[in-house]
Amino acid sequence: MCRAASLVFVLLLFSLLNLQLHPVAGVSYTPHAASEAARPSRVVELTDATFDSIVMDPEKDVFVLYYVPWSRHSKTAMKLWDDLSMSQSRTRNGLTFVAARIDGDKYPDVVSRMQVKGFPTMRYHTRLDKEEPLEYNGERFLSLLDSFVFQNT
Repeated sequence: MCRAASLVFVLLLFSLLNLQLHPVAGVSYTPHAASEAARPSRVVELTDATFDSIVMDPEKDVFVLYYVPWSRHSKTAMKLWDDLSMSQSRTRNGLTFVAARIDGDKYPDVVSRMQVKGFPTMRYHTRLDKEEPLEYNGERFLSLLDSFVFQNT
């Protein structure tokens, strides 16, 4: 059994190396560091000028990630937010859900007005109650965030 697993591993490794050595014709590749690989995302980057028009839109459920770029926990949450935006766009066709984020260093006035005390902070502004967003304090797994959105929409 161990030999079979080793053979599968070698074949998989060879396949990956072969893809690297022989890229698909007509497709351009941009080398990335492993930690900076491009991720599919539909996250809306908020500013002080766009915050109210997007977050307070009565037609949208908006889940906002308040972050600071230098925080390790914020960086992890930003990757999770990319995944959440794609997951929700598949399950709800992106009709009413918006995954958004705002940089607390660039827009401290918004952070202060929204009374954010630490980073990252995750708040869900549903269509039903824009003034009292639901704060997510659970574990940071995509399945749990998806469930939170589903239960509160």
